[in-house]
Amino acid sequence: MDNEKIPKNPQKYVCIICDYSSFNKKDYKKHLDTIKHKNAEMDNMDNKKSPYHNICNCGKTYKYMSGLCKHRKVCTFTEYNIITDIQSTCDDTSFVIKLLKQNDDFKEMIKEQNKILFEQNNKLINLCKENSSLSIKNLTNINSNNKTFNLNVFLNEQCKDAMNIMDFVDSLKLQLCDLESVGKLGFVEGISSIIVKNLKALDIHKRPVHCSDSKREVMYIKDEDKWEKENEEKKRLRKAIKYIAHKNTKLLPEFREKYPNYSKSESKKSDDYNKLVIEAMGGRGDNDSEKEDKIIKNILKEVIIDKSQE
Repeated sequence: MDNEKIPKNPQKYVCIICDYSSFNKKDYKKHLDTIKHKNAEMDNMDNKKSPYHNICNCGKTYKYMSGLCKHRKVCTFTEYNIITDIQSTCDDTSFVIKLLKQNDDFKEMIKEQNKILFEQNNKLINLCKENSSLSIKNLTNINSNNKTFNLNVFLNEQCKDAMNIMDFVDSLKLQLCDLESVGKLGFVEGISSIIVKNLKALDIHKRPVHCSDSKREVMYIKDEDKWEKENEEKKRLRKAIKYIAHKNTKLLPEFREKYPNYSKSESKKSDDYNKLVIEAMGGRGDNDSEKEDKIIKNILKEVIIDKSQE
């Protein structure tokens, strides 16, 4: 085996690219012809263009491949860390997307529920309005029926023994003072006073006339043993007024008898008598119907039914 003699101070041949060294020149040349060296040499040429091309997965960079190779022997970094980080990032992204989708679904569900609640509230409001209207209507009907019933009870039971209107007229015992009152007050107020005074003298349940509504002048008259609502013309009351006024005129002879000086023009009683005759016969003016209307108003104010006492 031919071996070259090694000099005393041998030269060391070093391949920086491959981190290889030898004191044997022949061995060094063999190294330079190896595929490993040639590949490393090509990588080294690329590295000169991009000095930081040699990068470890851990993030460290090396100018030469030899440095990177040496580092990799001691580097504890693995691809698993990268994969884990990437997977974790992917998982987080998927989770966020899933949350966003769930949030959209939740919003849609809330929107639908609000729509249903709004419709239900509208139905409930309408139902309450209908029930309220129905209740008011029923209450009105009940109150109306109660009023009619109470009025019937008052008239037909409590006032069943009341006088007939014409019996009341016949029962009046007019006195001379009544005639003189008509002369002083006038026909309307005088006749009104006579009727009201005699009605008040009767027990309320014996009276032949009652008023249930003074505003509308609704009056009930006992005639021929039954209570009837007076018609708009108020014929029964007008008839009674005429009869009472006529009874009042029948007192004129009594006045003449009591005051014989009435015929003497210079006597004060003469003036009183003339006034008595005018007022007793209906007073001044020709509209008897209007006078009777006024008398009726005076009467009904005094015979209004006190419904709180029923």
